[in-house]
Amino acid sequence: MKKWISGLLALVLTVSLCAGCGKKDAQPSGIYYDITGIAPSEVVMEVDGVEIPAELYFYWLAYACSNAEYQVNMLNAYYGLYSNLLAEDGSLVWDGELEEGVTLSQQAKMDGESSVKFYATIEAMAKEHGVTLTDKDKADMDKSLEDAKKQYGGDEAFQDGLRQMGISQETFERISGDTHLFDHLREQVLDPSSGLYSELDSSAYVDHILLMTVNSETNEPLSEEEAAAKYATAQDLLSQLQAASDVEALFSELAGQYGEDPGRAAEQGYLVNKNSNFVQSFKDTALSLEVGGLSGIVESEYGYHIMLRKPLTDSQKETAAGDHLSALLDERMEAASITYSDKLKDIDAGTFYAKYGEILQAEAEANGQTGGEPSEPSGDAGDAGTAPEGGAAE
Repeated sequence: MKKWISGLLALVLTVSLCAGCGKKDAQPSGIYYDITGIAPSEVVMEVDGVEIPAELYFYWLAYACSNAEYQVNMLNAYYGLYSNLLAEDGSLVWDGELEEGVTLSQQAKMDGESSVKFYATIEAMAKEHGVTLTDKDKADMDKSLEDAKKQYGGDEAFQDGLRQMGISQETFERISGDTHLFDHLREQVLDPSSGLYSELDSSAYVDHILLMTVNSETNEPLSEEEAAAKYATAQDLLSQLQAASDVEALFSELAGQYGEDPGRAAEQGYLVNKNSNFVQSFKDTALSLEVGGLSGIVESEYGYHIMLRKPLTDSQKETAAGDHLSALLDERMEAASITYSDKLKDIDAGTFYAKYGEILQAEAEANGQTGGEPSEPSGDAGDAGTAPEGGAAE
């Protein structure tokens, strides 16, 4: 499908709409209605009492399909993966298996519904904690709306963009508002007076001195003699640190002089939580240290580490709060009471998306427009496990 389809689908998360704009048409209409026969305002799903109208459900389904299309094409182009999911003409084989027992179409439908559940859970949690949109939120949304109209070339073109996304202004506003609700819930995680407050002990900011016992270019182990010399150096550095009056200052100096981790330079440390992609010994030690705590010599497949846990910076607190909130939302999603309309049983994601693409392609050709290669959806909305500003990624 053409790259502007992904752009249309992603726009709703990159701009926002002022409160009170527009209402749905009295009679069923729209691209998704033409494809499915389900009225845009008909409730097709409920998540803990939060009602999901058809146009919102199908927006997320289209987005998930668009993201799947991009991922398959890119992974195939760069790594030769998923050739079984691409037909000779380059179109997706939606009934092909993405993994054992799961077709690409089935996965896209699950991903779309995960996004629906994630944002509905934000709304449910916001209501429970008295979180609403502020005047500043609405002012920011007003400005973003004007920027979006300029980007599209005027109000008429913007309205046509909404139509092609298959959503009303009311739904546009709802999705946009959810990102602000998430931000306010994250603020409550950092507010000691809030019921969502967390001391964020589950996230640790750690610096380390790494003395590598593998060749950085070939990843081959060093000789026993070379590894022993690295260990002796680590012992010497640890002794200096244990005797230092200003451990953090000396640690930074020694890390700069002896450390062999090129990834450390940018932040002088790493933000670590239980889901972080670090070797287990590194992660376990990071989370076990108290703030200001110095580790012993920690061995990993990369070499010998000496680790120091630092206080979280303000920026890291925000990141950690977002991670904590996302974990809470995931837990609530798992326990949520969810109901589906019987009409969704017959919806096949691949068939739905193919028809959607045909409609947009026909309109583009009628207007003399051309498409291109698939581009990555930029709204970061594929995965229900991530924050709105980072994406609900697949």
